[in-house]
Amino acid sequence: MKKTFILGLMLALTVSASAQSALPAGWQEIQPNDVTINSVSLFNDWIVLAVNNDDKPNAMLLTMGTMGVFRGKPIVSIFVNESRFTYGLLEKNPYFTLAVFPEQYKENVRYLGQHSGRDGSDKIKDAGFTVSKTELGNPFFEQANLVIECRMIYTGKWDLEKLDDSIKQGFYRDGQLQPMHQQFMAEIVHVWKK
Repeated sequence: MKKTFILGLMLALTVSASAQSALPAGWQEIQPNDVTINSVSLFNDWIVLAVNNDDKPNAMLLTMGTMGVFRGKPIVSIFVNESRFTYGLLEKNPYFTLAVFPEQYKENVRYLGQHSGRDGSDKIKDAGFTVSKTELGNPFFEQANLVIECRMIYTGKWDLEKLDDSIKQGFYRDGQLQPMHQQFMAEIVHVWKK
């Protein structure tokens, strides 16, 4: 019994150590509650959404989202227009990552927002980013200073008729920006900080 317990403990420590070694140097895993960035400014700054496209990642600049709690789970909700290439990838993948970058990468992130992955180019490489994978196989930006790994728990489309007039008039006037956005709500499963 004692020998089995010790072997189990050694295995647990080995697994824990290998999980830590999978991260690039200088990173540590933290709890979602330990994220110190204000959740409002998080989505006003330079945040990148990344999701797998078969064997290579796709990424886009994300400008809308929230962070909070849903049914006791730490969550993020993101909003992606159906016209975006990333939208279809989110529908096929249960996981995605969000990466927050220091100010020095502003132009690199802007590049991701101005180019589509539809054309088959490697826009992440073209933007000057290095991507590795999390243990779950999701994109991990090494130049970021915060990476949040998420698992989808809900999706839903916005109903234009239910949107406040100030939003409709400012962003969806006369059918502009159609089709609509969809909400993707995801549980935060891992957070890494540099």
